[in-house]
Amino acid sequence: MEQALAADDARLQKRAELSIRVTQMADRTYNKQCGRCDWELVARDMDMPLIECLRLFDPSLSTVPVRSLPNITNWLADDISTLKSLVLEHFGVVTADEWILVSVYMNVEQADCYMANNTRAYQRMTPGMYKEITQHRNNGLQWKDIFELYPIFGSVQVLYYAYRQFKKHVDFKPKAKPIKWSDADTCRLKELVQTYYKPGNRREVLTQAQMGFPNRSQQSIINKIKQIRCKTSDISQSDMDRVNKLVGAYGKDWERIGQEIDVSPLRVQRIWTRYQQQQKVTLAWTGDELDILRKCIDDGVGMAEASRLIGTKTLSACDAKMRTLKRAGKQQYY
Repeated sequence: MEQALAADDARLQKRAELSIRVTQMADRTYNKQCGRCDWELVARDMDMPLIECLRLFDPSLSTVPVRSLPNITNWLADDISTLKSLVLEHFGVVTADEWILVSVYMNVEQADCYMANNTRAYQRMTPGMYKEITQHRNNGLQWKDIFELYPIFGSVQVLYYAYRQFKKHVDFKPKAKPIKWSDADTCRLKELVQTYYKPGNRREVLTQAQMGFPNRSQQSIINKIKQIRCKTSDISQSDMDRVNKLVGAYGKDWERIGQEIDVSPLRVQRIWTRYQQQQKVTLAWTGDELDILRKCIDDGVGMAEASRLIGTKTLSACDAKMRTLKRAGKQQYY
Protein backbone atom coordinates (compact mmCIF):
# COMPACT_ATOMS: atom_id res chain seq x y z
CA MET A 1 0.00 0.00 0.00
CA GLU A 2 2.77 2.41 0.96
CA GLN A 3 4.63 1.55 -2.24
CA ALA A 4 1.54 2.33 -4.35
CA LEU A 5 1.09 5.69 -2.61
CA ALA A 6 4.75 6.47 -3.10
CA ALA A 7 4.48 5.63 -6.79
CA ASP A 8 1.47 7.93 -7.16
CA ASP A 9 3.27 10.73 -5.39
CA ALA A 10 6.27 10.29 -7.66
CA ARG A 11 4.06 10.32 -10.75
CA LEU A 12 2.27 13.49 -9.62
CA GLN A 13 5.57 15.14 -8.76
CA LYS A 14 6.96 14.30 -12.20
CA ARG A 15 3.84 15.70 -13.90
CA ALA A 16 4.06 18.88 -11.85
CA GLU A 17 7.68 19.35 -12.88
CA LEU A 18 6.74 18.74 -16.54
CA SER A 19 3.93 21.28 -16.22
CA ILE A 20 6.36 23.89 -14.93
CA ARG A 21 8.85 23.19 -17.72
CA VAL A 22 6.17 23.32 -20.43
CA THR A 23 4.74 26.57 -19.07
CA GLN A 24 8.17 28.20 -18.83
CA MET A 25 9.12 27.12 -22.34
CA ALA A 26 5.78 28.36 -23.71
CA ASP A 27 6.43 31.74 -22.10
CA ARG A 28 9.86 31.88 -23.75
CA THR A 29 8.36 31.19 -27.21
CA TYR A 30 5.64 33.83 -26.82
CA ASN A 31 5.47 36.12 -29.85
CA LYS A 32 4.04 39.49 -28.88
CA GLN A 33 3.38 40.42 -32.50
CA CYS A 34 1.08 37.48 -33.25
CA GLY A 35 -0.14 37.22 -29.64
CA ARG A 36 0.44 33.50 -29.03
CA CYS A 37 3.16 30.97 -28.16
CA ASP A 38 4.97 28.70 -30.62
CA TRP A 39 3.50 25.40 -29.43
CA GLU A 40 5.05 23.40 -32.27
CA LEU A 41 8.51 24.48 -31.01
CA VAL A 42 7.54 23.64 -27.43
CA ALA A 43 6.39 20.13 -28.43
CA ARG A 44 9.57 19.54 -30.42
CA ASP A 45 11.92 20.68 -27.63
CA MET A 46 10.02 18.72 -24.99
CA ASP A 47 9.82 15.70 -27.31
CA MET A 48 6.12 15.34 -26.50
CA PRO A 49 2.87 15.37 -28.50
CA LEU A 50 1.40 18.83 -29.05
CA ILE A 51 -1.90 18.03 -27.34
CA GLU A 52 -0.09 16.67 -24.26
CA CYS A 53 1.90 19.92 -23.99
CA LEU A 54 -1.34 21.90 -24.08
CA ARG A 55 -2.75 19.73 -21.29
CA LEU A 56 0.35 20.28 -19.14
CA PHE A 57 0.28 24.07 -19.53
CA ASP A 58 -0.57 25.86 -16.27
CA PRO A 59 -2.10 29.33 -16.88
CA SER A 60 -1.61 30.25 -13.20
CA LEU A 61 2.19 30.01 -13.63
CA SER A 62 2.31 31.80 -17.01
CA THR A 63 3.15 35.46 -17.52
CA VAL A 64 1.59 35.56 -21.00
CA PRO A 65 -1.50 37.87 -21.14
CA VAL A 66 -4.57 36.09 -22.51
CA ARG A 67 -6.20 37.89 -25.45
CA SER A 68 -9.86 38.86 -25.51
CA LEU A 69 -11.36 38.96 -29.01
CA PRO A 70 -15.15 39.08 -28.49
CA ASN A 71 -15.93 40.50 -31.95
CA ILE A 72 -15.12 38.68 -35.15
CA THR A 73 -13.71 41.90 -36.60
CA ASN A 74 -10.98 41.78 -33.92
CA TRP A 75 -9.60 38.56 -35.41
CA LEU A 76 -6.84 38.58 -38.02
CA ALA A 77 -7.04 36.34 -41.06
CA ASP A 78 -3.97 34.42 -39.84
CA ASP A 79 -5.59 33.76 -36.45
CA ILE A 80 -8.80 32.46 -38.04
CA SER A 81 -6.85 30.24 -40.43
CA THR A 82 -4.70 28.88 -37.57
CA LEU A 83 -7.76 28.23 -35.40
CA LYS A 84 -9.64 26.34 -38.09
CA SER A 85 -6.57 24.31 -39.07
CA LEU A 86 -5.97 23.33 -35.42
CA VAL A 87 -9.58 22.22 -34.94
CA LEU A 88 -9.63 20.27 -38.20
CA GLU A 89 -6.25 18.56 -37.71
CA HIS A 90 -6.36 17.64 -34.02
CA PHE A 91 -9.98 17.62 -32.86
CA GLY A 92 -12.65 17.48 -35.57
CA VAL A 93 -15.76 17.74 -33.39
CA VAL A 94 -14.51 19.71 -30.38
CA THR A 95 -15.74 18.80 -26.89
CA ALA A 96 -16.04 21.24 -23.99
CA ASP A 97 -12.73 20.10 -22.47
CA GLU A 98 -10.97 20.32 -25.82
CA TRP A 99 -12.07 23.95 -26.26
CA ILE A 100 -9.86 24.68 -23.23
CA LEU A 101 -6.87 23.28 -25.16
CA VAL A 102 -7.84 25.32 -28.23
CA SER A 103 -7.98 28.42 -26.03
CA VAL A 104 -4.49 27.67 -24.67
CA TYR A 105 -3.04 27.21 -28.16
CA MET A 106 -4.61 30.39 -29.53
CA ASN A 107 -4.04 32.35 -26.28
CA VAL A 108 -7.62 33.64 -26.63
CA GLU A 109 -10.60 33.36 -24.30
CA GLN A 110 -12.43 30.04 -24.76
CA ALA A 111 -15.79 31.62 -25.67
CA ASP A 112 -14.12 33.85 -28.26
CA CYS A 113 -12.49 30.83 -29.93
CA TYR A 114 -15.83 29.07 -30.14
CA MET A 115 -17.48 32.16 -31.65
CA ALA A 116 -14.74 32.65 -34.27
CA ASN A 117 -14.85 29.02 -35.34
CA ASN A 118 -18.63 29.08 -35.88
CA THR A 119 -19.25 32.59 -37.25
CA ARG A 120 -20.13 32.80 -40.94
CA ALA A 121 -18.21 35.22 -43.09
CA TYR A 122 -21.07 37.31 -44.47
CA GLN A 123 -22.03 38.37 -40.94
CA ARG A 124 -18.76 40.29 -40.64
CA MET A 125 -19.45 42.74 -43.47
CA THR A 126 -20.09 46.23 -42.10
CA PRO A 127 -21.50 49.32 -43.83
CA GLY A 128 -18.08 50.96 -43.67
CA MET A 129 -16.38 47.96 -45.27
CA TYR A 130 -19.04 47.78 -47.95
CA LYS A 131 -18.59 51.46 -48.83
CA GLU A 132 -14.80 51.13 -49.00
CA ILE A 133 -14.92 47.93 -51.09
CA THR A 134 -17.40 49.54 -53.48
CA GLN A 135 -15.01 52.46 -53.91
CA HIS A 136 -12.12 50.06 -54.57
CA ARG A 137 -14.19 48.26 -57.20
CA ASN A 138 -15.10 51.57 -58.86
CA ASN A 139 -11.39 52.40 -58.96
CA GLY A 140 -10.71 49.17 -60.87
CA LEU A 141 -9.20 46.96 -58.14
CA GLN A 142 -9.53 43.19 -58.58
CA TRP A 143 -11.01 41.04 -55.82
CA LYS A 144 -7.65 39.43 -55.06
CA ASP A 145 -6.15 42.89 -54.49
CA ILE A 146 -9.08 43.95 -52.29
CA PHE A 147 -8.69 40.74 -50.24
CA GLU A 148 -5.16 41.81 -49.28
CA LEU A 149 -6.74 44.87 -47.66
CA TYR A 150 -9.38 42.76 -45.84
CA PRO A 151 -7.70 39.43 -44.97
CA ILE A 152 -10.18 38.92 -42.11
CA PHE A 153 -12.55 37.18 -44.55
CA GLY A 154 -10.18 34.25 -44.95
CA SER A 155 -10.39 33.91 -48.74
CA VAL A 156 -11.27 35.87 -51.88
CA GLN A 157 -14.39 33.74 -52.39
CA VAL A 158 -15.70 34.44 -48.88
CA LEU A 159 -15.03 38.18 -49.29
CA TYR A 160 -16.94 38.24 -52.59
CA TYR A 161 -19.86 36.28 -51.09
CA ALA A 162 -20.01 38.58 -48.06
CA TYR A 163 -20.05 41.64 -50.33
CA ARG A 164 -22.82 40.23 -52.52
CA GLN A 165 -24.98 39.32 -49.52
CA PHE A 166 -24.61 42.80 -48.04
CA LYS A 167 -25.30 44.39 -51.44
CA LYS A 168 -28.68 42.64 -51.61
CA HIS A 169 -29.61 44.25 -48.31
CA VAL A 170 -28.40 47.71 -49.42
CA ASP A 171 -30.10 47.55 -52.84
CA PHE A 172 -33.44 46.45 -51.42
CA LYS A 173 -36.08 49.13 -51.93
CA PRO A 174 -39.64 48.70 -50.68
CA LYS A 175 -42.31 49.02 -53.33
CA ALA A 176 -43.86 52.44 -53.56
CA LYS A 177 -47.49 52.65 -52.55
CA PRO A 178 -49.75 52.85 -55.61
CA ILE A 179 -51.57 56.12 -56.25
CA LYS A 180 -55.24 55.75 -55.38
CA TRP A 181 -57.79 56.47 -58.08
CA SER A 182 -59.95 59.47 -57.23
CA ASP A 183 -63.62 59.59 -58.13
CA ALA A 184 -62.91 62.20 -60.81
CA ASP A 185 -60.18 60.08 -62.42
CA THR A 186 -62.41 57.01 -62.30
CA CYS A 187 -65.21 58.91 -64.08
CA ARG A 188 -62.79 60.10 -66.76
CA LEU A 189 -61.53 56.55 -67.32
CA LYS A 190 -65.10 55.24 -67.51
CA GLU A 191 -65.80 57.74 -70.28
CA LEU A 192 -62.71 56.55 -72.16
CA VAL A 193 -63.77 52.92 -71.74
CA GLN A 194 -67.26 53.66 -73.07
CA THR A 195 -65.82 55.58 -76.02
CA TYR A 196 -62.84 53.50 -77.11
CA TYR A 197 -63.31 49.99 -75.70
CA LYS A 198 -63.98 47.28 -78.30
CA PRO A 199 -64.81 43.68 -77.41
CA GLY A 200 -61.66 41.56 -77.58
CA ASN A 201 -59.40 44.58 -78.19
CA ARG A 202 -58.40 46.97 -75.43
CA ARG A 203 -55.38 48.47 -77.18
CA GLU A 204 -57.14 51.67 -78.22
CA VAL A 205 -58.64 52.39 -74.83
CA LEU A 206 -55.29 51.60 -73.16
CA THR A 207 -53.46 54.04 -75.46
CA GLN A 208 -55.97 56.80 -74.78
CA ALA A 209 -55.88 56.13 -71.03
CA GLN A 210 -52.06 56.31 -70.92
CA MET A 211 -52.21 59.66 -72.70
CA GLY A 212 -54.84 60.89 -70.26
CA PHE A 213 -53.05 59.58 -67.13
CA PRO A 214 -49.29 59.90 -67.81
CA ASN A 215 -48.43 59.72 -64.09
CA ARG A 216 -49.84 56.20 -63.72
CA SER A 217 -48.24 52.90 -64.68
CA GLN A 218 -49.61 50.77 -67.48
CA GLN A 219 -50.44 47.94 -65.07
CA SER A 220 -52.39 50.31 -62.81
CA ILE A 221 -54.47 51.48 -65.79
CA ILE A 222 -55.09 47.91 -66.98
CA ASN A 223 -56.24 46.82 -63.52
CA LYS A 224 -58.61 49.78 -63.27
CA ILE A 225 -60.04 49.09 -66.76
CA LYS A 226 -60.68 45.48 -65.74
CA GLN A 227 -62.41 46.68 -62.57
CA ILE A 228 -64.62 49.05 -64.57
CA ARG A 229 -65.42 46.37 -67.12
CA CYS A 230 -66.37 43.89 -64.38
CA LYS A 231 -68.77 46.39 -62.83
CA THR A 232 -70.32 47.33 -66.18
CA SER A 233 -70.45 43.75 -67.49
CA ASP A 234 -73.08 42.45 -65.07
CA ILE A 235 -75.89 40.79 -66.98
CA SER A 236 -79.12 42.73 -66.60
CA GLN A 237 -82.67 41.65 -67.28
CA SER A 238 -82.83 43.97 -70.32
CA ASP A 239 -79.71 42.28 -71.76
CA MET A 240 -81.35 38.86 -71.43
CA ASP A 241 -84.59 40.09 -73.01
CA ARG A 242 -82.73 41.62 -76.01
CA VAL A 243 -80.70 38.45 -76.59
CA ASN A 244 -83.86 36.33 -76.31
CA LYS A 245 -85.55 38.37 -79.06
CA LEU A 246 -82.48 38.22 -81.32
CA VAL A 247 -82.13 34.46 -80.84
CA GLY A 248 -85.72 34.18 -81.97
CA ALA A 249 -84.85 36.20 -85.08
CA TYR A 250 -81.37 34.88 -85.99
CA GLY A 251 -81.07 31.61 -84.08
CA LYS A 252 -77.78 30.89 -82.29
CA ASP A 253 -75.71 33.07 -84.62
CA TRP A 254 -73.66 34.56 -81.77
CA GLU A 255 -71.44 36.73 -83.97
CA ARG A 256 -74.39 38.43 -85.69
CA ILE A 257 -76.19 38.96 -82.39
CA GLY A 258 -73.00 40.36 -80.89
CA GLN A 259 -72.74 42.89 -83.71
CA GLU A 260 -76.33 43.92 -83.15
CA ILE A 261 -75.85 44.71 -79.44
CA ASP A 262 -72.10 45.63 -79.69
CA VAL A 263 -70.71 42.87 -77.46
CA SER A 264 -68.47 39.86 -78.09
CA PRO A 265 -69.95 36.51 -79.23
CA LEU A 266 -68.70 34.92 -76.00
CA ARG A 267 -70.65 37.42 -73.92
CA VAL A 268 -73.78 36.76 -76.00
CA GLN A 269 -73.50 33.07 -75.13
CA ARG A 270 -73.14 33.89 -71.45
CA ILE A 271 -76.24 36.11 -71.53
CA TRP A 272 -78.20 33.38 -73.30
CA THR A 273 -77.07 30.75 -70.76
CA ARG A 274 -78.10 33.01 -67.90
CA TYR A 275 -81.50 33.56 -69.55
CA GLN A 276 -82.11 29.83 -69.93
CA GLN A 277 -81.17 29.20 -66.31
CA GLN A 278 -83.54 31.93 -65.19
CA GLN A 279 -86.40 30.41 -67.17
CA LYS A 280 -85.81 26.91 -65.82
CA VAL A 281 -85.10 27.56 -62.17
CA THR A 282 -88.08 27.57 -59.81
CA LEU A 283 -88.17 28.30 -56.11
CA ALA A 284 -90.91 26.00 -54.82
CA TRP A 285 -90.28 22.25 -54.59
CA THR A 286 -92.85 19.93 -56.11
CA GLY A 287 -93.59 16.41 -54.91
CA ASP A 288 -91.94 14.84 -57.97
CA GLU A 289 -88.78 16.90 -57.41
CA LEU A 290 -88.62 15.83 -53.77
CA ASP A 291 -89.05 12.18 -54.78
CA ILE A 292 -86.12 12.47 -57.16
CA LEU A 293 -84.07 14.13 -54.44
CA ARG A 294 -84.90 11.41 -51.89
CA LYS A 295 -83.87 8.72 -54.37
CA CYS A 296 -80.59 10.58 -54.93
CA ILE A 297 -79.98 10.57 -51.17
CA ASP A 298 -80.72 6.81 -50.97
CA ASP A 299 -78.39 6.06 -53.90
CA GLY A 300 -75.60 8.30 -52.61
CA VAL A 301 -75.84 10.70 -55.56
CA GLY A 302 -74.28 14.12 -55.03
CA MET A 303 -75.90 17.53 -55.41
CA ALA A 304 -74.44 18.12 -58.91
CA GLU A 305 -76.07 15.01 -60.36
CA ALA A 306 -79.27 15.71 -58.42
CA SER A 307 -79.44 19.20 -59.92
CA ARG A 308 -78.98 17.74 -63.40
CA LEU A 309 -81.71 15.09 -62.89
CA ILE A 310 -84.22 17.59 -61.49
CA GLY A 311 -83.37 20.27 -64.05
CA THR A 312 -85.15 23.16 -62.32
CA LYS A 313 -83.02 23.59 -59.21
CA THR A 314 -79.53 25.03 -58.76
CA LEU A 315 -76.64 23.24 -57.04
CA SER A 316 -76.98 25.32 -53.88
CA ALA A 317 -80.75 24.70 -53.73
CA CYS A 318 -80.29 20.94 -54.06
CA ASP A 319 -77.53 20.97 -51.44
CA ALA A 320 -79.65 22.90 -48.93
CA LYS A 321 -82.74 20.72 -49.46
CA MET A 322 -80.70 17.48 -49.21
CA ARG A 323 -79.28 18.63 -45.87
CA THR A 324 -82.80 19.47 -44.63
CA LEU A 325 -84.17 16.06 -45.62
CA LYS A 326 -81.25 14.23 -44.00
CA ARG A 327 -81.69 16.12 -40.73
CA ALA A 328 -85.45 15.58 -40.69
CA GLY A 329 -85.25 11.86 -41.31
CA LYS A 330 -86.26 12.29 -44.96
CA GLN A 331 -89.68 13.68 -44.06
CA GLN A 332 -91.41 15.79 -46.67
CA TYR A 333 -90.90 19.53 -46.26
CA TYR A 334 -92.54 22.21 -48.39
